[in-house]
Amino acid sequence: MKFVKVLIFIGLILAVVWAGKGIFKYNVFSTHDGDHHFARSFDAVKTITEGHFPLRWAGSLNYGCGVPIYNFFYPLIYYLVILLNFLTHDIFLALKLIDFGSLLIGTLFFYLWMKKETRQVGGQANSELPAIGSALLYLFAPYRFSLIFVRGSPEFLAYAILPVVLYLYAKLMESEGRRMVFYAFVTAIAGGLLTISHNFTVMFLMPIILLYLVVKILLNKTPLKKIIWIALSFISAFGFGAFFIGPALLEQKYTQIGQNFLQWREHFPTLGQLIKSKWGYFYSSLGTANDGMSFMLGYAHWVVLGLVLLWFIFLFVKNRRNIREVLVKNIWTVLFFVLSLGTIYLILPISIPVWEKIKLLQDIQFSWRLLGIAIFTISALFGFWLASIKNKKIVWIIFIAISALAVYGNRNHLLPQPISVDDLYRYDDFEKLHPHRFSTTTLGDDVIAKNADKACWFSDYVVEGENEKSREAGSGSARIIPQEIVSKGNTFGFVKFKGYEKVILNLGYFPGAYEIYVSGKKVEYSDCQGRVCLEKEALRQDGYNFISWKIVQTPIQKTFNYLTLGFFVFWLLMLIPKKDNRKFFALVIVFLVFAFFRFYRLDERIGFGWDQERDAQTVKEILSGNLTLIGPRVIGPSGFYLPPYFFYLLAPFYALTNLHPTATINFLVFVNSVFFILSYAILKKIVDFKVALIALLIWAVNPFAVSMDTIAWNPVVIPLLSFVLFYFLWKYYQTKKMLFVFLSSLIFGLGISFHFQFIMYAPIFLPVLGRPVKKLAVLFLGTVIPFIPIVLFDLRHNFLNLKLLTDFGAAKTGSVGLAFLPVIERVGILMSGISGSALFGGFVIVAIGVLLIYISFKERKRMWYGFSLVWILSPILFSFFKDRPSEYYFNYLLPIAVIGVGYAISKLKKVWLYVALTIVTVGLGLKSLEYLKWTDNFGVLAKDRAVSTLKNLTQNSQPYYISFDVPLNEDAGYRYLLVLYGFDYPGNPKDTLIEFVVPPEKKPEAFRVGRISLNFSEELKKQNWLNSK
Repeated sequence: MKFVKVLIFIGLILAVVWAGKGIFKYNVFSTHDGDHHFARSFDAVKTITEGHFPLRWAGSLNYGCGVPIYNFFYPLIYYLVILLNFLTHDIFLALKLIDFGSLLIGTLFFYLWMKKETRQVGGQANSELPAIGSALLYLFAPYRFSLIFVRGSPEFLAYAILPVVLYLYAKLMESEGRRMVFYAFVTAIAGGLLTISHNFTVMFLMPIILLYLVVKILLNKTPLKKIIWIALSFISAFGFGAFFIGPALLEQKYTQIGQNFLQWREHFPTLGQLIKSKWGYFYSSLGTANDGMSFMLGYAHWVVLGLVLLWFIFLFVKNRRNIREVLVKNIWTVLFFVLSLGTIYLILPISIPVWEKIKLLQDIQFSWRLLGIAIFTISALFGFWLASIKNKKIVWIIFIAISALAVYGNRNHLLPQPISVDDLYRYDDFEKLHPHRFSTTTLGDDVIAKNADKACWFSDYVVEGENEKSREAGSGSARIIPQEIVSKGNTFGFVKFKGYEKVILNLGYFPGAYEIYVSGKKVEYSDCQGRVCLEKEALRQDGYNFISWKIVQTPIQKTFNYLTLGFFVFWLLMLIPKKDNRKFFALVIVFLVFAFFRFYRLDERIGFGWDQERDAQTVKEILSGNLTLIGPRVIGPSGFYLPPYFFYLLAPFYALTNLHPTATINFLVFVNSVFFILSYAILKKIVDFKVALIALLIWAVNPFAVSMDTIAWNPVVIPLLSFVLFYFLWKYYQTKKMLFVFLSSLIFGLGISFHFQFIMYAPIFLPVLGRPVKKLAVLFLGTVIPFIPIVLFDLRHNFLNLKLLTDFGAAKTGSVGLAFLPVIERVGILMSGISGSALFGGFVIVAIGVLLIYISFKERKRMWYGFSLVWILSPILFSFFKDRPSEYYFNYLLPIAVIGVGYAISKLKKVWLYVALTIVTVGLGLKSLEYLKWTDNFGVLAKDRAVSTLKNLTQNSQPYYISFDVPLNEDAGYRYLLVLYGFDYPGNPKDTLIEFVVPPEKKPEAFRVGRISLNFSEELKKQNWLNSK
């Protein structure tokens, strides 16, 4: 039996290969819309590489002005092109693979779906031939080949995905338990792909799917629980496609889509054309006399309709007293027969009165677009009807006759039209030679802005101006501004010019789609007859202006992006086994809170100061091949040296960003995510789930944790290493194996190598020392191993690092061992989230210490004794560090604090537990919200904007010298970025001066980029401002 199934699949695949052979006959072939899809595909590949996702804006189309093409037109095909182009590096081949794949997937899944459905009608033994026959009828249909070889329309994707959706719904119907949930999710995903495959086709297919589900539910008497899952799956299909559907509906009003209607009344084919019309590669013309393409339904499809009609007449005559019973028994045959006739009716001119009343029908423009629906319904009709015939000989005769007629009737439809010899050269370099590469790619340019008079053109300047002279002239050369395009991509641009009262950017207007900066200041824009306008108030008074822009997601688009993401999250939660659902859901909520406080606006909050610049430079050297065994100095040029582990940890992130310091953003996301996962797993083991959840929730909203977790430097890994240390100690207490003493000491040494504060965990080992000599030796060995590179360095350099480290702890302020007290009190305030006096901060520290001692005596576990000892002895140990430490030196205390507080809250009675947790979470969370609002005006993005702006402004410039007019130590970070962007920093002091100025108010005439100014000399501006390109 398996062998027969394999043969059937092989046979269907061979049928598809034969049917799709023409796809690969030429490198490229001619279709109605093919050139437009080529142009969009080239644009989409470039757009996605610029980081614009989801696809919305085609910046190279409309001759560089851009249009929101992917926001309104079936984006699935372009996502598939991007994926396949990544493998093939050939857009033409990628599109041909999609063409062929649509035939293959549609045919195989139509067979699988019909086999499952006809088994219920005719039984297992009578399901193969109906399934094979209907699949062949679905494949060999003139309109299916017309979509690929004549029209080049992505409708074929919808007809490929439709059988997949139906098959998965059939599987969902017969599944139970977790399999039912899984199939509901997979079906929703397939349905989501269907919703973004082709706008007009889906408008008809989704109601047909809904009708199929309703009938199936009624026939099977489906239980309520399964109906709910089916309904959720169907609704979720729209949810997964919401990121496209919502903006396509709500933002269409900003374009001319729907305003330039074709004369839809003139494109109805006649009944004769549906039965037989000459195959051609031209267009549908007004009326029927000059139509250049075929509107055939298919000979085999008409024969099926005729045979089913005769069969119904026979049944009704034979069973005229039990017609209702006949209808119910053959409900699927009746349903698809009626749908087929109804679809054909809507295709023919007799249905014009219906079209006149339903404007939604007019939007599809051509009634013959419904041929694909008719082919689907007739193919399904054939399968259901054939399965209901009990006589096997008749079944075989009909199967062979219809299949042969379907194949024979399409024998002349399997080849494309080649590109004319005169035009073939244009496809050798489509980007440069084809006239449609930069067009709007839409009929009548209807995707341009609503108020636009016409599309753009190659000769349009990026910037045009309007002043008194140009207003008098109306239009023409008076509007042209001398300008230099510094850089321009599909989704961004940078241009400098000398200024006018009002500026018109030749960019297609679309509200909310642009983020525009004028001389470093973000400005609003308006609509000037479909172009982007900037008022004179946005421009510099001296006339020297530079404008940068980038495409962003509009508020509507963002909303529906989040809606789609929400559906994904919902289904991921539903896929978790039921017994763990509540716990997992709670954990996900805590993680989302944790992630929100750390990752929200992280790019605007993260700094790039002295430490980060040092780290970046060290990583750069590592990635260049200098695999150092020692890290850089800390605390400036006279500080001690670090081991290199942190920098090797950073290296992969810098490698992924080509050494750009935004690598620190990805690094923080990674470290924090790993911390959450590992700390949860560890706390669940060493305490329990409830304590783990509460502790992590406190950590998620704690102001001290939020501030420390969002700085990309060595101490950020201390909490993570702390929990790993706790785990290995717990494992030792559980197993008494010395291996875990060694591993814990190894982590201890590694933690110290990341930051000196980790040495304060030394008291945690005191409960371990049962037999001191042996364990001390193991602890010493594990601690020393991470420092081997430093030890070797010291041996070769007369113990330089040891001396520097000793000096680091020596008194510099004249204090007598109590310099840490104001700091630890401040840490207590930060941990509590309550603004208060130093005395209150000290009270918090003491209160947590008392709590830990109480828990230790109650639990009588050495793990808790260790926590208490660390807390109690920390002040004593810090008294040896006579200089004033910073707050982050106490980062190591926070893991112990949240475990202790989490344990105490978990022991409260249920009502009081929720009250306490609410008070703590809300109180700490409100305080932490202040960090989310804060923007680091001199952080990594701010400095990057300033340096990249300087790069754009000085392209092809005369030599210059770069200096800083900033407060003491505020010049950190710029140097690395300047070198990264290719500057010859600092340059020759004899050349013209360029200054970074902070604060910008010191030199109001300078160009502001946020809170950083770039000050150019008048000489440099005059010499280099308008180098035309």
